[in-house]
Amino acid sequence: MMPPDRLTRFFHVIASLAVVVMMLTVVADVVLRFVFNIPVRGAYDVVGFGLLVMVFFGMAPVVARQGEILIDIVDDMLPAAMLGLLKLLASLGTLVFLVFLGWSMFGPAHDAYVYGDRSLELGVPLWTLWAVAFAGLAGTGWAALRRVLGQAADAAHAAEVES
Repeated sequence: MMPPDRLTRFFHVIASLAVVVMMLTVVADVVLRFVFNIPVRGAYDVVGFGLLVMVFFGMAPVVARQGEILIDIVDDMLPAAMLGLLKLLASLGTLVFLVFLGWSMFGPAHDAYVYGDRSLELGVPLWTLWAVAFAGLAGTGWAALRRVLGQAADAAHAAEVES
């Protein structure tokens, strides 16, 4: 497992701050609505934006530390070289999925820009949110690429040692 680089640690901080902002917004909205009957204007949009940031910026640290859900049914039955190959294939699958996700996101992002879509309460242009999502996805892609390259080097070294 490769140690996380500065980018993935930075993404972790951004995702954590997004969770804090969402939490504080909900608490403030509930308290102000209950005590003073004054809801927080734009709370729905702020929580939605925070969720977008938390998801797309939170994926990079998970991928960097190989924290995805792991089912190790066959790990004890396979030799180390085969297990390394399976890990490499899984990491390649993650990278391919992220590329596919980015490609799939391009059309709706382009439409949001062309048609000038805006958020419900605050009127924020939605293309800016798509840009934030692409930035988070790019960081996750970077973490996945680092992982693939690291595991490929490990597999090559293991094959060299076995020979």
